Amino acid sequence: RNKESKEYSYLVDEKVGIKPHSRVSASVKADLVEASTVSSYEEATLQVSRHNTELKVSRQTVAACVKEFKAKEAPPPQQKRRVAVLYLAADEDHLKVRGRGGAQARLIYIYEGVEHGPRRRLKNARYFTTVGKSPEEFWLEVCDYIAANYELESLEKIYLSGDGANWIRLGLQFIPGVTFILDKFHLFKHIIMATAHVPELKRPIYRGILKLNQQAVIEHLQEALRRAEERPRQKRIRDTIRYIKNNWDGIESQVKHPHVSCSAENHVSHILSARLSSRPMAWSLRGADRMAAMRAVKANAESVREHYLSMQTNTPVLVELKEEVQRELKRLRQRQAHGLEYLNNVPLFRSGSNFT
Repeated sequence: RNKESKEYSYLVDEKVGIKPHSRVSASVKADLVEASTVSSYEEATLQVSRHNTELKVSRQTVAACVKEFKAKEAPPPQQKRRVAVLYLAADEDHLKVRGRGGAQARLIYIYEGVEHGPRRRLKNARYFTTVGKSPEEFWLEVCDYIAANYELESLEKIYLSGDGANWIRLGLQFIPGVTFILDKFHLFKHIIMATAHVPELKRPIYRGILKLNQQAVIEHLQEALRRAEERPRQKRIRDTIRYIKNNWDGIESQVKHPHVSCSAENHVSHILSARLSSRPMAWSLRGADRMAAMRAVKANAESVREHYLSMQTNTPVLVELKEEVQRELKRLRQRQAHGLEYLNNVPLFRSGSNFT
């Protein structure tokens, strides 16, 4: 108790880092956050409290921990990487957000090529996600990472793969000299839907794409439109024609650079959809953004738990306090070994007033 201000202070709580009204320690919160990246909030509480079910926290507690998560910034490298070619790919996941109907969880990843082996693997891949940021802010974050980690003078070519969405093509304005390549998966998906009623036109359309004959491709799609009777089918064909015209530059690059592949759809499925949208669920905007960030941390082979604990300023004090306790226990054991008289077992010292 402060004699002047008359206020009370709990010194041990301050030393350990316990704040007023705290009921769950930072280490337990970190465990809850890490468990929630691969399972539901309820399953996360069950996993953390599996050794003592009486200590189970609520799902709301897990949600609150997730919403306060913030990934720590990557430290600048000691030496920038020198590569001749850099690859970027982008795609998005569509999820349900309470009060808004829907939102996009966007993913951009950078890699230096593909390692071939028993299983294909991206070289030095780095993943970025967002739900709440504008496309401009998101691309600036990616550009800052490239500038901080790569020697820009050594870069000879940069490829950007995607489905041609406006926010993806915006990257062409932020990264000079980048070559946009349209994802084959989305292109073929549009063509298959447009020619479902006339499958014999599918092969001529593919042939026109390989020959970079845009006029022939459009003519075959116009033929498919004339032979379509239902309005929904006609609309799909018109959308396909518009899609091909708007992204013809990406189609040309795709044909001229066949070695550049795009696996953005698979990465979105494994990193975002597996936790955010594969099951019927609704998110808050902040919760979805934090969960996407945690999934990106996990995809970058980093510890979600360590990222969460780095937010806690008092965490190092816990280690110091533990070491101090261990030193004190060791001192007491040494004192006990010196002799039993140190345990106050001499009757003369235990008695009260006496002649001696």
